[in-house]
Amino acid sequence: MKQCSMCKKYKDLESFHKSISNVGGYANYCKPCQSEYSRKKYESKRVHPEKVKDGLIHCRRCDQYLKKENFSTQSVGKYKAKSYCNSCRKHIGHTHNMKRLGISVERYIDLEKEQDYKCKICGEADSKRLSVDHDHSCCNSYPNCGNCIRGLLCSRCNKTLGMINDDQEILKKMIEYLN
Repeated sequence: MKQCSMCKKYKDLESFHKSISNVGGYANYCKPCQSEYSRKKYESKRVHPEKVKDGLIHCRRCDQYLKKENFSTQSVGKYKAKSYCNSCRKHIGHTHNMKRLGISVERYIDLEKEQDYKCKICGEADSKRLSVDHDHSCCNSYPNCGNCIRGLLCSRCNKTLGMINDDQEILKKMIEYLN
């Protein structure tokens, strides 16, 4: 049993979030009180634009109102559209990797345009997003400096370089073998 610092009630430990920073390993507030505290604290900072305005749908990432055709449809939801437009959707979830590699979304988009949306090695377009390739001898830890970015690669070329650890001698032997 533990007493919540907010509601002052004694509750089972399952009613508290685990916390390594607090004595005893559990948060000071019970889960319902923590939710209420967080809601009040952040509610004034949250901005909830209208989902649909004048027949246009709002994209949460680029903050623009766009036509329905700019969104992939899904079978659930009032508006049958996702929260992100097609342009932004491929970057969602990828932004964490970009931060680790020291590259901004804007720079990634610029590199995509420079490479005509194709792999820098094989020159083919990838059905998925292109991977950020960097010189591993420059930065061996995260986050990277961002200056050692070599280009964007398709998943096949990126995996191949990764498997041989960028070893030029192995690449030469592979070419000899193929010849």
